Amino acid sequence: MFNLWRDLRDGLRGLRKAPGFAAIGIATLALGMAVNTTIFSVVNGMLLRPLPVPHANEIQVLALRQAGNPAYTFSYPDYQDLRNESKAFRSLFAYQITLVGLAVDGQGDHCVIGRVTGNYFSALEITPGAGRLILPTEGQTPGADSVLVLGYAYWQKRFGGSSDVIGKQAEVNGHAFRIVGVTPKGFNGTYSVLNMDGYVPWSAPTEDEGDRSVQTTWTDRSDRSLTVMGRLQPGATLREAQVSTNVIAGRLAEEHPEVDKGISIRVYPEKLARPEPDADNTVLTVSIAFMVLAALVLLVACFNIANVLLVRATVRQREMALRAALGASRGTLLREQLTESLLLSLLGAGAGLLLASWATGFLTSIPLGTDLPITFDFHPDGRVYVFALAVALVTTMISGIVPALRAARADVGAFLREGERGSSAGLRRRFVRNTFVVAQVAGSLLLLVVAGLFVRSLGKAEHLNLGFNPDHVLDASVDVDQIGYKEAKGREFYRDLERRLSAEPGVVSVAEAFSTPMGYISANEPVTIQGRPVAPGQQPPTVSFDFVTPGYFRTLQIVLLRGRDFQETDTEKAPMVAVVNETMANKFWPNQDPIGKTFLIPDAKGKPIQVVGVVATGKYLSVMEPPQPYFYLPIEQEYVSLRSVLIRTSVPPDNFKLRAETEIRTLAPNLPVTQIRTMNQSLQGANGFLFFRLAAQLTAVMGLLGLTLAVVGVYGVVSYTAAQRTHEIGIRLAIGAEPRHILRLMLGQGLGVIAIGIVFGLMAALAATGAMSGMLLAVNPRDPLIYTLVSLFLCCVALLACFMPARRAMRTDPLVALRYE
Repeated sequence: MFNLWRDLRDGLRGLRKAPGFAAIGIATLALGMAVNTTIFSVVNGMLLRPLPVPHANEIQVLALRQAGNPAYTFSYPDYQDLRNESKAFRSLFAYQITLVGLAVDGQGDHCVIGRVTGNYFSALEITPGAGRLILPTEGQTPGADSVLVLGYAYWQKRFGGSSDVIGKQAEVNGHAFRIVGVTPKGFNGTYSVLNMDGYVPWSAPTEDEGDRSVQTTWTDRSDRSLTVMGRLQPGATLREAQVSTNVIAGRLAEEHPEVDKGISIRVYPEKLARPEPDADNTVLTVSIAFMVLAALVLLVACFNIANVLLVRATVRQREMALRAALGASRGTLLREQLTESLLLSLLGAGAGLLLASWATGFLTSIPLGTDLPITFDFHPDGRVYVFALAVALVTTMISGIVPALRAARADVGAFLREGERGSSAGLRRRFVRNTFVVAQVAGSLLLLVVAGLFVRSLGKAEHLNLGFNPDHVLDASVDVDQIGYKEAKGREFYRDLERRLSAEPGVVSVAEAFSTPMGYISANEPVTIQGRPVAPGQQPPTVSFDFVTPGYFRTLQIVLLRGRDFQETDTEKAPMVAVVNETMANKFWPNQDPIGKTFLIPDAKGKPIQVVGVVATGKYLSVMEPPQPYFYLPIEQEYVSLRSVLIRTSVPPDNFKLRAETEIRTLAPNLPVTQIRTMNQSLQGANGFLFFRLAAQLTAVMGLLGLTLAVVGVYGVVSYTAAQRTHEIGIRLAIGAEPRHILRLMLGQGLGVIAIGIVFGLMAALAATGAMSGMLLAVNPRDPLIYTLVSLFLCCVALLACFMPARRAMRTDPLVALRYE
């Protein structure tokens, strides 16, 4: 222990004696570690941090798969069968996320709540933050148990954390509820990116009694809307749980072939099912890709520090040789050098954590283009600090081991006989330094190629044909259920609002829709083509759709290819009609005219829906999605209280926000306007351009860091080589060499290292970027333009780094150089 403290003291003294070296080393490692810690904090928040419940490793998520319907949710009858028959789970529980209007004391909010089975909280084994939670005996009888548990964050925001709210009456979509408790602090729910506002029992009435979902959700096996989770039995394994669910899935397929034929049930650890189960592990794949890129930045930084330490070890060679001659063991010299490297790494890790804390705070605060309680918690925790310490130790080994070994092998006899110039040891040192620079250049080129691909992908995404025109469109989201408006009054409100907004100066057109393209709210239904029965054992395909008003296509400038738009006469009393997109028309009625064709969906209560128009295919759920079937229904034929009011203006839409909100307040003074923004702002959310923008920014930062470190490495090696060859340069100049020959000599050595690094970098980029094709949009991962531009750019910047010390060597005075030692 005494030796350790002495080595630490000596290491700190050595860093104080070389403040420039210490500052460069700490800053270099801090940048590399900040990138790694930031990316790891994001991965930790998304995938690694366990649910804040006891024994979180026991929690599993079940996902249902069926050909043609890759949804992961279950029907209530299927959930009951799983709960009653599975022996591998101590308990199975389920929930459904829904949007509601929640009013307390006359003030309404647009909230996201979970409809949960009675055993939801008991299975999770959590205790209330205030009051009580939903009991296992609740949620069993349809229409019963109208109790509400508030989410902790919503309780703090809406009620200031007051316990007086317990026992108060509330309205959920106009239905009376009693607030009975609050979830504990830190528990946001079991859907990883949502901070739930509240919870009600599965049985509680949140919809009108005449709604189809209320009537059939308890018995209809095709109504799949429940996310099912379970807690394993003590000692049970994931494999045992999978075997158990396979048996149950096989029995369900046999007993209910009309619905469950061909189903399979897969069990996922909860951490690998965030935010939803995904057979392709997309989130995990993206996380690993960015962790590898971040590690590459740190590796380039380590090579940079290793080169600096090699130079420092060479400068201290006489000191090390003399100390060895005086009796210092190689172990002592090695330990001292590694201690200095460890101190640099720890100081760099501390500075990196500070930078990472700022970066994760920035990432957490990025606007997501929605008023929904979507949250990303990337704050550092114990795992992040352990990761930073581990990275510091690994960095010590990578950056310090070679210089330390060089210093520990100091041979006083060899040093006095040969010195540095011309010795085989000097040649070996130059080879090692050049190897480090080659690695830096190669790593930097790979990072710059990845950055170039993501930047180009962002450009492609922003200029992609979305199938609609978001420019000059304002999007205001309101829900009249929040102030207790029933259907008749709600319809009247929206008609009056559209009429008043249309009369405003600068307004081109106004429309309403249940959801907006690439928003966070969507609807889908299984579609059956009338007269074309589904094959035995198959299920009708699920198709997404939207409820819209007449003028929706004109407002968003969606091209009507054939047929007609919706009309004012398409009311609830008229025959049901739909407008489909071109992809749906081609899929269900190939080589036919779809106009006049009919199809069925469960929500239509058996009424056929006639196709009256076809529009161009666009983007609906995500900018990454391939062309998919989609249809629109008149909102007058199926009343929805939550609507996005879309206003196309001839003036900048930002200038119209206050006027639009004023019109809404005039008609309903107490109605919250939950979201009002331009459609271009809305498209910056997670389903739009957010991933591409963040990926481009992150990779650009990593690429520039790698470039900077590589350039510093090239500059350092050429400068040091020029200094070591000063005597040789003096002789060359003395015997008649011209300055341009010296310039060519030094540039040639530097360019040779750069060329080798670029070749290795191109090979690494070609091998690595192929795995990234799924993260890019309309960009070839081996795009020759990107590879060429990045190679030329890196070559030019590195050449400039070579030129400065080479130019200085060219101006060497021969008389001074001949006296140089």
